[in-house]
Amino acid sequence: MLAVEHLEIPRCESCGGIAQYKCSIEGKYVCCECARFVIINKQHLSKTAKPRIKVEVMEKMKQDSKERSTFEALEELTECPPPKEVSLEEQWRPSAGSVYGHREYKAMTMVVHVDSEPAGYLDFLFTVDPEEELSIQFWETAVHPRFQNVGIYSAMIKKLKGIAKKNGVRRLYVTVENDNLPAIVANYVLGGKISYVKDSPSTKGRFGIPRRNDLVFVFES
Repeated sequence: MLAVEHLEIPRCESCGGIAQYKCSIEGKYVCCECARFVIINKQHLSKTAKPRIKVEVMEKMKQDSKERSTFEALEELTECPPPKEVSLEEQWRPSAGSVYGHREYKAMTMVVHVDSEPAGYLDFLFTVDPEEELSIQFWETAVHPRFQNVGIYSAMIKKLKGIAKKNGVRRLYVTVENDNLPAIVANYVLGGKISYVKDSPSTKGRFGIPRRNDLVFVFES
């Protein structure tokens, strides 16, 4: 079992704050406020060996509390704007009124380890989509900056599609903020399509992009 203190907290090499990304060109850690998108081609990208990725699926409320706290810290680590600090001691508890607190929802979680280190996770549940068909909705998902660009998110989507097919589910849904360009690109590359757009209050977002709406992606299993 992993202890929460084993979670690496990367630091932005530009400002010293907590980093959310690892540059795919230079390999440097950067926070979402210092990160910039530039025009590149495939010669810019260094090829890294694919790690051993272990994906496990379980009921979120039945997950070991210490391990759950590790993955909740991982989600906190990758938030934007970047957090000032990430607590490695606070034990996770479902907030009042959240889906985790209602047994009938049976919220599931998919946790990913690379060589026994926490690398990423994805929460999901079975629900009814806008067309009144059984579907899977996934929302909270995070990949540790150290393990970005090595296939973690792709492995989770592949696993989720397998779960959908096994349960006779055709569609997977996920909501992404309009300023979250890495997530938008990843969902497009993996076959997601924008189903609809929801307006949200305008705030300062990633990469200098105003956050104004949410994009709802749909995947066909």
